Amino acid sequence: MAMLLVEDDVLPITIPEAIESLTNIVIDIVRKNRTLVDYYIYPRPTPSEIEAYKPRLQLLYGRLESLSTLDLPKLTLLVDDAAALMSASLLPIIDQLLNAVHGIQQIFINHYDRDLEQRKPYGTVYDILDYRWKQLERFQRDQIQSAQRLLADDLNPVPPSSPEPSFCRFAVAFTNGRDFGKLSQVLSKDLRSEDMERLHNDGGAFLSWDCPGCAFKVKYYIINSMGSHIHATDDVRSHSSVPEVEYRPSWLVKCHLHQAKSTNRRGSHSEDQGTARYSSQRNSFTSRAENIVRRQTEIQGSRASSVFNFDGMPRRTKSETTTLQISSLRAVAKERTAVYGCPFCWMVGKEYGHMGYCNARDLVEHISVRHNVSCPPPSLVLEKYMIGLNGKCAESVRRWDLNIKSTY
Repeated sequence: MAMLLVEDDVLPITIPEAIESLTNIVIDIVRKNRTLVDYYIYPRPTPSEIEAYKPRLQLLYGRLESLSTLDLPKLTLLVDDAAALMSASLLPIIDQLLNAVHGIQQIFINHYDRDLEQRKPYGTVYDILDYRWKQLERFQRDQIQSAQRLLADDLNPVPPSSPEPSFCRFAVAFTNGRDFGKLSQVLSKDLRSEDMERLHNDGGAFLSWDCPGCAFKVKYYIINSMGSHIHATDDVRSHSSVPEVEYRPSWLVKCHLHQAKSTNRRGSHSEDQGTARYSSQRNSFTSRAENIVRRQTEIQGSRASSVFNFDGMPRRTKSETTTLQISSLRAVAKERTAVYGCPFCWMVGKEYGHMGYCNARDLVEHISVRHNVSCPPPSLVLEKYMIGLNGKCAESVRRWDLNIKSTY
């Protein structure tokens, strides 16, 4: 005998199940649109009011595909309440899909067939979306109220239990708004000639952010009391070979791997720092990744190509040159102490090769190739890591720690 569910009884759902369901719903909406257009409009041109929904659905499809790349167990190790945040990212998508369904159906009712109001061609889609909303709302509430809820840094032991490179627990805490770093004076031997010149011309001072859990340190410049901590400093850095990326010292803190105390690795080492924007001196350091041909990429089609009749969601893929270069990076990483890892690659389950960057320049060159404005991380990650695209951030982000720019 079938059991009837009362109105308030909502079955549980996982994030991957919800993403897959919503992706299929977008496809169903597009197909229903085509069916109605073929029946009521073809061979006449499709009105712009209906065509206007196509790019909106395409955008929502892309957001769902982007979220589907995230590895939730790994994301949980870097971001507080990762599952709840992903649920919160899906709710606005459902809301926009509900609005799209209502709007499209109303156009056909008002202009082509009044009987559609009773037949409700989108009725099943609407009911499923409404149910997914209830499921995700309950999922989000259960995650936040769970007695087993732990902060992301509590899931990262010190020292790490794995011999492979892993993000420092205090880097994870820093990303989530908990800064346990200690400040110390930067010794003269750790300052470059342009640093000394800046102090001579502009005054100010250099401070060092020291990780309390490992040997990582990074220096930053201050000139007034309002910018005396690493979250407020205007010390913006870049590398001459990577014009697409600029960053602040706080970005390096977020990306640093656990450094054994015996290694005495400093993020403030000259090749780690990058060139401050005030200096016109060209960075003379050569990078292992400099020979990467950034534009040697291919556009990979996806399911979207058959749904939306276009060439597919742009997705950066490995060129042969890049593949060989990354392979050599993995070999070098095993021989030298890795200082930085790419959180974007880690979140999608990439292998060890993306956790072996010995200096900031290698890290930002990787970002310029793999995570540029053509294929940025999901919006959830952009907001949490305070990342700007061409200087623009999410509304909740006061200022960026990493800025990825277009250079063409």
